[in-house]
Amino acid sequence: MARVIVIGAGLAGLASAVRLAKLGHQVTVCEQDGRLGGALGRVDADGFSWDAGAASTTLPAALRDLFRKSGRPIESLVQLDPITQPRRHLFGDGSVLDLPVGDRAGQLDAWTDLAGAKTAQRWTDLVDSYGETWQVLRKTSLEPPLMDRLPWSAIRVLKPWQSLARVADSRLDDARARAVLRYYATQHGSDPKLTPGYVGVWSYLERTFGRWTVDGGFGAVADALAQRTSERKVDVRTQSEVVAVRSKNGTVTGVRLADGTQLPAEIVVSDIDPRELYERLVDDPRAKKVRRKVLSTHQAQAAYVVHLGLQEPVPELPFETVLHGDPTVVVRTGGVAPAGHRAWSVLVHGYPTDDVLDLLVARGLHIRDKVVSRQTSSSWLAGVAWEGFRTARKRAANVSPVKGLYCVGAGAHPGTGVPATTLGAAIVADAIGKA
Repeated sequence: MARVIVIGAGLAGLASAVRLAKLGHQVTVCEQDGRLGGALGRVDADGFSWDAGAASTTLPAALRDLFRKSGRPIESLVQLDPITQPRRHLFGDGSVLDLPVGDRAGQLDAWTDLAGAKTAQRWTDLVDSYGETWQVLRKTSLEPPLMDRLPWSAIRVLKPWQSLARVADSRLDDARARAVLRYYATQHGSDPKLTPGYVGVWSYLERTFGRWTVDGGFGAVADALAQRTSERKVDVRTQSEVVAVRSKNGTVTGVRLADGTQLPAEIVVSDIDPRELYERLVDDPRAKKVRRKVLSTHQAQAAYVVHLGLQEPVPELPFETVLHGDPTVVVRTGGVAPAGHRAWSVLVHGYPTDDVLDLLVARGLHIRDKVVSRQTSSSWLAGVAWEGFRTARKRAANVSPVKGLYCVGAGAHPGTGVPATTLGAAIVADAIGKA
């Protein structure tokens, strides 16, 4: 049995903690804030409740595997529900696309109705082609740690030198279809021109596995993980900031807290920004190369988030609506509201020069006089920005060159989002193994 300290209680940190506790290790979680869950949180005000960060996920198997491998199935704590409403796309020319998720035939019909059979077939063929991309990514980087060198057969499928913008321009014949594909980079704070084309695989994952949420808000997943830490007897310490990772002869020996407390450990799992970890917390000669590499990356552009409590009647929108333009604005309607009201979250991807309500009105959503509550959330962090395909090698690896040190979370491999961070925790648990 190893003594394990997890720095940070975000999704990846909690996922690592409960997996490792189930494997028989003695686990302590140190979280500098007073609450658990990180981006999986809630904003409560004036009788309304909104998801602070993530509100849905694809690849529900990743969450199900997490709960199964740490104890009982997720359904014993929360119920994952499929989102049956299409994602709505509103374009600058006034056209509207309601694009189903988890429905290949439905997507073909939706594109046919909007742009004709040729465009519909091009979209379908492109998404189909990402099936092979998914198999390569799954086998080379999402289940095992990222391979040091990919085989040529994998490189030939991924074509990492092609940007998502280039794939959109070469494979799609309609500007609106190109905008929808580029959105898979925009939503994570990256420029489609600098994002590898294989990131479009998320279009295949959504169509194949659908999107899933939790009744009452995705923050319930954080609550379920907090309960699981209790069941697994994880020592959770809030208001406990780690200021140093201690090591000797290239091997982790523990951490030091802001109050001077020294906690010994054979294993440290970090769920904080790797740039902060390697620049401020780790002072070990073996980390010199990875420090230089990680510090050469840049944070993805965070979404500016405003939560609105609205009095009915308001426009009837699906779970998620994407208002394409500059900036891209996303409206999520899955919040909890009192009777006769609605709870919307508005995410602005880009640099907003106008007020959120002005942006909505300009895109045709006239709800200014319906606002009874307005809460500005802290920016939704989005991990590392893509700056070409080599960014994948600059992102912090799950296994550090400092023995006993591991990295998970949005800034580490395999990236941001609920599925990726959950899979990263699985990689680390597998690498550490049973006690």
